[in-house]
Amino acid sequence: MREGVQMIENKDPISQFYYNSKNPQYLKMLYFCEKAAKSNSNILLIGESGSGKEVAARYIHHHSKRKNEPLVSINCSSYTESLLESELFGYEEGAFTGALKKKRGKIETSDKGTLFLDEIGDLSLLTQIKLLRTIENKKIQRIGSNKEQSVDFRLITATNIDLADAVSNQQFREDFFYRISTIVIRVPSLRERKEDLSDLIDYMLTKSQEEHDIEITDICPEVKEFLMTYSYPGNIRELKNLLDRMVVLSHNGVITKDGLPIMHSIKATNTIGNHHQFNTIVPMKEFKKDAEKAYLLWILNQFDGHVGDTAKALEVTPRYIQYKKNDYNIK
Repeated sequence: MREGVQMIENKDPISQFYYNSKNPQYLKMLYFCEKAAKSNSNILLIGESGSGKEVAARYIHHHSKRKNEPLVSINCSSYTESLLESELFGYEEGAFTGALKKKRGKIETSDKGTLFLDEIGDLSLLTQIKLLRTIENKKIQRIGSNKEQSVDFRLITATNIDLADAVSNQQFREDFFYRISTIVIRVPSLRERKEDLSDLIDYMLTKSQEEHDIEITDICPEVKEFLMTYSYPGNIRELKNLLDRMVVLSHNGVITKDGLPIMHSIKATNTIGNHHQFNTIVPMKEFKKDAEKAYLLWILNQFDGHVGDTAKALEVTPRYIQYKKNDYNIK
């Protein structure tokens, strides 16, 4: 396996840095992506949320014979079952209320190119059946149409859940699972890429300064230590959000611990013995409510406001997260 990996033209500046890894696991993953790209097999990317599965999908597409054709992406957890079906398959004018003109679906748009379905584990069983049929015969039928049309696409899917467990729990179809997982590639988490952390921080910090037009001249030692020792459960996405926040909240070009999200800044404060210092006394009920709201805001921030990912991380239902958002007036 070669030691270096070429840069790829991409509108997302953060994505480009993924390919210059020093981590053996990540370089091995890129090597597998290159090998798999030369085939036309369906690929399943597994890994934690925010670890870079979409970046890996773009890498595969770039190294495939379809690189000059479209790469079409859709996050399956961002839609209800009915909306996802119309996004995937498209619809004819008048197919349902609000269908004022016909629309091409994502599958049709990906003709001759690559279709990337993120969060594939969130598909309903009914949608899985419809997609299975499309994957097998490479034909689609728009909603409201009786006409089938052929579509030639390469399928890449991704998930952060254990699909084998989902199959065992009858939440995911076994035949669909085997159809999409001809080749399975695991994307390492940021915790496994400590060799890349310092370079990633420097690179993202530079980009964040450019994006926000703020010059950073120094970072206080406490924040530096935090950035290098934190576990990053939200992976690259969380790292970028943290650095963006620190840049925006910097003072006279200096990043201090005040730029840390509230749940992290508590850890960074001075302590007496094993007890944190607090400024005011409030009723326990009020403290619990404020702490829960702050924690929920932080978790939502790590997942770009995505309710489904937040619910998975907290091991609760999306409905519970939505209820708490409404309760705390979180927009």
